[in-house]
Amino acid sequence: MMQELITTLEKLTPAEGYGSTHLPEVAVFRAQKNVPTMPIIYEQTICIAVQGRKITRTADRVLEYNPEHFVVVPTIMPFECETIYTEEEPFLGLAVDIDFSVVQEIMDMLGDKFSEASMSMEPSPGMYLEKFDSKMQESCLRLLRSLENESDAMVLGRQMIREIYYRTLMSENGHILASAAGGESAYAKIAKAIRTIHDNYAESLDVAQLAKTASMSPRSFQRHFKAATDCTPIQYLKRIRLDRARHLLVRKGLQANVTSHMVGYESTSQFSREFKGYFGYPPRDAHKAVIPGLVR
Repeated sequence: MMQELITTLEKLTPAEGYGSTHLPEVAVFRAQKNVPTMPIIYEQTICIAVQGRKITRTADRVLEYNPEHFVVVPTIMPFECETIYTEEEPFLGLAVDIDFSVVQEIMDMLGDKFSEASMSMEPSPGMYLEKFDSKMQESCLRLLRSLENESDAMVLGRQMIREIYYRTLMSENGHILASAAGGESAYAKIAKAIRTIHDNYAESLDVAQLAKTASMSPRSFQRHFKAATDCTPIQYLKRIRLDRARHLLVRKGLQANVTSHMVGYESTSQFSREFKGYFGYPPRDAHKAVIPGLVR
């Protein structure tokens, strides 16, 4: 089955980099050139490698996803990522965005298994691994086959996405995804605050405001936030701003002084200093340092 997954993904990724599909929730990826370790942001997604491997690093955690394990990212996570492959076997993978409303529908159908009382209220990680077993492989293969035809993708592919959510929920750590999707858990409240940062990063935000958004005390909010993201809320806000700035610099060709104000910085010099400290190159070199197709 793994060979069928590889063959199907090869057909769907004729070029290097991220490729769109007939479904906006699904992206496919091929890497066959050197992809250095770089800071990136993953939105809520399920990432699967069928060939090669990726290593993700945060301040306190290192996770590797590969043909044996896939990674689940229930919250918007900043981390460093390294892509590993051989010349004969390029990296091949797919990413399925997580729609919490659909996940919640599945949880409702499952009943007591994912009731609020059964979900952990303790801090949970912003990303975790699950075994890429034969059932999940089969679901992914059917999804990829449906993507070869637009009609199949719109009708069958969306059902396959639901099946992938279901398989993920039923996996060993499915309670973590369930907790993020379940509206009143502490983890869901952190996910909501993270979404607030993601949607309003250019505005002036502080811990007290964000804690209020999560209906938590500032102390409890910071503890749960650090457990989910491996950084403080203010560090997280800075990383989101810098990542969005890189996209504007690379994809829009904007100047640093314009970009800095668009992402919430009052001082262009501070922006340039923090940008270089985070990415390792100044804003003016962003278009040289990044291959646009390799950053989703």
